[in-house]
Amino acid sequence: MPKSRIKPQRNLSAVMIEPFKQLKLGVYVIAVSLTFVILTALVFLNAFFEQYQHVMEVFQVIDPKNQWAMVTNDVFFKNAIRLGVLLVSFIAVIFSVVFHVTHKYYGPLVSINRFIEGVSKGDCSQRVVIRKGDELQELAENLNKMAEGLQKRHGVPIDQGNRSNNQK
Repeated sequence: MPKSRIKPQRNLSAVMIEPFKQLKLGVYVIAVSLTFVILTALVFLNAFFEQYQHVMEVFQVIDPKNQWAMVTNDVFFKNAIRLGVLLVSFIAVIFSVVFHVTHKYYGPLVSINRFIEGVSKGDCSQRVVIRKGDELQELAENLNKMAEGLQKRHGVPIDQGNRSNNQK
């Protein structure tokens, strides 16, 4: 079996480290999003408490010792639960979108990086193999054409099966 048709084997460090590299962007996006959500919540709570204090001072409606008890009623807890569910939903959606997007871009980049490493070592029979429908499909096809041109230029026989083997 020609070397170019053999699927490159992933070593243990690549299997263990690459998923964490892929999730790095996701962690950044989630961290920025959570920071924004927390800051927005703090501004909202500050505005709520300032407005509450202003209303209590103007109308002197309740004894200052019982102010917190008046605020923490059923409506408050219902809204707190709704905001909590909304926050958890937001985190889940952001995580899934980021995971999906990074998977579509990072997977092909790993394959392209392996291809470049092989070609830089003089193995022009290497081909980029990525999943059909992944992003960077056109780049992979162009890199495979480049490798084929290098093979022709350097007199290395071209395995005809490689030419169309850029999709799983």
